[in-house]
Amino acid sequence: MKNNAFKEYIAPVVVLVAICLVVTGLLAFVNSITAPIIEENSIKAANEARAELLPAADTFTAFDGELAVVEDGKIFATECYIADNGSGMVVTVKTKSFGGLLTEMIGLDANGKITGVKVTAHGDTPGLGTKAHDPNYLTQYVGLSEATDVTAKGDANVTHVSGATISSNAVHAGVYAALEQQKIVGGAK
Repeated sequence: MKNNAFKEYIAPVVVLVAICLVVTGLLAFVNSITAPIIEENSIKAANEARAELLPAADTFTAFDGELAVVEDGKIFATECYIADNGSGMVVTVKTKSFGGLLTEMIGLDANGKITGVKVTAHGDTPGLGTKAHDPNYLTQYVGLSEATDVTAKGDANVTHVSGATISSNAVHAGVYAALEQQKIVGGAK
């Protein structure tokens, strides 16, 4: 009876634990190979986006001071890179959108005017919420140097996308936070 209980209950558990350990080890090995490649590609993509948003810049240096936080932490800057030639800065901002956190990068020239806006990550509804991420929609921000309200609906300088008000407000809130970051930094130096 004892032998039968071992074969019926303990042996399958031992086999499953061994399989789990082997699979976990293989996943850890694959991760150790791919993690540096993924990190390198992420850095490369961020650098390309910065260059696209602020074409006058030659190279960038990370700002190591205070980062903007708006609306009790619902909108916050995660990175600020200042152009080494003094042509401006690019700010990465996260804000709450319809589908979760929205990440965008905003370029600002040395005079505090927006040079470009690019949504880099989101969970918004394709075809509806993503209309607020469309490059044609985002061009309305180019040249702005001030946002009068944290919401797109409350700011007379911009329009929002009907049916995608939350996504429009999220994009606009990110721009608002980037302009606040410009004030914190004191302009491009």
